[in-house]
Amino acid sequence: MTEHKTGGDLTLGGQRVHERLTREEPALVARVLTRIQEEVADYRRLPVEELAGDIARITQQAVRAFARSLREDRQLNDVELRQIGASAVRRAEEGFPLEAVLTAYHVGAREIFAVGSAEAGSADVADLLDVADRVLAFVGTVTGAVTRGYLEELRTKVGQEHTARRTLLSVLVDGGPVDVVARSAGITLPARYVVLSVELGPHADEASPGVDAEIAVRRKLRCFLAAFERCCGDGVLASLTGPGGLVLLPLAGRLTEVAEWRSLVDTAGRAAGVDVLAAAEPAEPSEVRLVAGRTGEVLDVLRWFGRPPGLYRLDDVLVEYQLTRPGAARDRLAAVLEPLSAHPELVETLSTYLELDTNRRRTAARLHVHPNTVDYRLRRVRDLTDIDPLHPAGLPRIIAALAARRATHRP
Repeated sequence: MTEHKTGGDLTLGGQRVHERLTREEPALVARVLTRIQEEVADYRRLPVEELAGDIARITQQAVRAFARSLREDRQLNDVELRQIGASAVRRAEEGFPLEAVLTAYHVGAREIFAVGSAEAGSADVADLLDVADRVLAFVGTVTGAVTRGYLEELRTKVGQEHTARRTLLSVLVDGGPVDVVARSAGITLPARYVVLSVELGPHADEASPGVDAEIAVRRKLRCFLAAFERCCGDGVLASLTGPGGLVLLPLAGRLTEVAEWRSLVDTAGRAAGVDVLAAAEPAEPSEVRLVAGRTGEVLDVLRWFGRPPGLYRLDDVLVEYQLTRPGAARDRLAAVLEPLSAHPELVETLSTYLELDTNRRRTAARLHVHPNTVDYRLRRVRDLTDIDPLHPAGLPRIIAALAARRATHRP
């Protein structure tokens, strides 16, 4: 009768299986990643950064977990299962298909078995069967952890807390019984919020050939919000789409300083891998509706004036903001440039010239034309509007007119 061996003693080709897996770990992880991309089409749509980062890490963790379970002759422990479940949660947050995740683990298990049994001989049949049985048990355990983590995240998304927070944000922004909604949801309102209207630049992955743009956008938003949640906890309220939206941060702790607002927005932008243009103001809960409208207007002004990425307050653009407020003066300023409507190349040249601090050569380079062409077009602007953009005296009025024109959304 053959004596039963512990997992740590299972030997194929003259070497303990767990030792072979540990020695071959880097090559094994690389093989698993390659096979996953070859056999599971959904993984070919993921950003390269994610494959080389999160997916590679959980693959390494799974290989190590199986090797340890053999060495210690046990099933996966709670810590190892939580790592696997946490990775499944991240895939659920991105809207990545559950069937693809499960298939990837099956691919990985086959590779683990292939590497572990690569040098098995005829004398190793009993141990080979035992290793195969343990690999199948590993797959079953992992499948349960992945499914639980994934489905729990889905339930969280549509759960009571999620719904309550969305309702609270809606009431704060649209108006309504804020205190009543907060109490019914068991949420303690902060004394004040930092109200952020944000514009998010596109992530490079969104336009990468072969990458699923929707997954790239979801990942961008998840990383962006995660930076705020790490700083402010679960009190963050947000309504974001790919291009941006609104974020409310509890104003407490280090966020009492405006410099910290800027630092946090920069951190969130780096985490998401995008440029961020943001307008921010503090507000009590009852003031959020009014302030959110104003920060949205300030964000529009920042766009119209081509401000670089960063966080701004109304005080940073007071003149520009006032120039673009509705009224007879704005309409008259916008009308100054009406003669340019039939000449889009003149509007483009004028906008670029002002954006680049009236530098003719940089303007020419940006537009891919000769500097003489820039001069000619700016003289045409002068002839059509009676304002000379090449003369310092004409700059304030033409800058104001261009801002007013943008604010009225004229073509």
